[in-house]
Amino acid sequence: MGWQQVVKTRNAAGDSRIRYWFLDSPALDFLGCHWRYSAHDDRVVSERLTSFVAGLPMSW
Repeated sequence: MGWQQVVKTRNAAGDSRIRYWFLDSPALDFLGCHWRYSAHDDRVVSERLTSFVAGLPMSW
């Protein structure tokens, strides 16, 4: 079972706190060592993740 299916199953069971975030961006260059994220990629990921987290309904 993939992660998306796990989230769908939990959501269907009433658990709305579970989310799935997938990063697939043509903006990533993978120019780090051995095709890992580069400093540029780290910025792209952090911007996208920050935006995703900011949109979550959190009440601390």
